Amino acid sequence: MERGNNILKQAITLVKQERSSINAEQCAFEAFRESVSRARPATAGGGTQTRSLLEAYKERVMSTPDFESAYDEPVSESLEAEFSPSLASALQENEPVTQQFKRNLLVETTAAIDSRTRFLQALEAEHESIRTVQKTVIDIDDTLQELPVCSLQCLQFERFVDVWETCEQAVERCDRRSEQRQCHIADRQTTDNRTNIGTHALNAYLYDDIETRFPALYALAETRRCIEQYRGGVTRPASHTSDGNRDCGSRILSN
Repeated sequence: MERGNNILKQAITLVKQERSSINAEQCAFEAFRESVSRARPATAGGGTQTRSLLEAYKERVMSTPDFESAYDEPVSESLEAEFSPSLASALQENEPVTQQFKRNLLVETTAAIDSRTRFLQALEAEHESIRTVQKTVIDIDDTLQELPVCSLQCLQFERFVDVWETCEQAVERCDRRSEQRQCHIADRQTTDNRTNIGTHALNAYLYDDIETRFPALYALAETRRCIEQYRGGVTRPASHTSDGNRDCGSRILSN
């Protein structure tokens, strides 16, 4: 089960890193929104120029940690990805800020913040789901470690039944958790570009660089294989009149 546990650890680390990155972006857009809120619409006596808001965007949003490695895009592409074409274009021109422009920019900046809020919620749900699977896998691993290390045929009937039922319960836990995990993936709903491509888009987005895009299902499947491997092909217990269970020690699975 070591391989599955390692994959789960990698997955949890990736979710935490993404959550930290998106949280930083959300805070950056909130700071930018404050700059927009303070902008003074143009009057005869002057006012804020769009160029100053562009500099605020670069300073607040594009200087966030991991921005370059995550997006690797110039300011023009970043603006076009977050705002309407007209706003993106105006921000790159040194024009007076109008009341309408300010209002529209505030609306779209708030939308960018809300988008990240929803994505953070999706990441939190993903983190909780993966951690739940991890706990199940660890619990089952601990249970298997306590089972006899010898063939089940060396056991008395009562012990054989007890061990067999313990394995059966572990298999049922795996199957139940796998079903819950698949439902979690299928029910995922969002309107954000990062995760609305398809049912498995978030998995592809988060886990593309590790061994599998479905780390939780992989770990559960591996755990199930370990249980079946332990049970092997045993179909009958030792006789009721057996001399008794030998001292078989503890089973240590190191798959």
